[in-house]
Amino acid sequence: MGTSQALIGARTLAPRLAESDGDHAAAFAAYERQVRPYVTANQRHGREAAKLFGAG
Repeated sequence: MGTSQALIGARTLAPRLAESDGDHAAAFAAYERQVRPYVTANQRHGREAAKLFGAG
């Protein structure tokens, strides 16, 4: 899921930067709010999968 997260992150961040009128801090905050649920879910799934392989 790392590659997917990177692509989704780039696709999400670019418009936030474009619409921020130069306020990168606001763009990054908007990006974080938008992608955090997706990232958190993928981190949880990764930890659950690691347990299946005895790594957790």
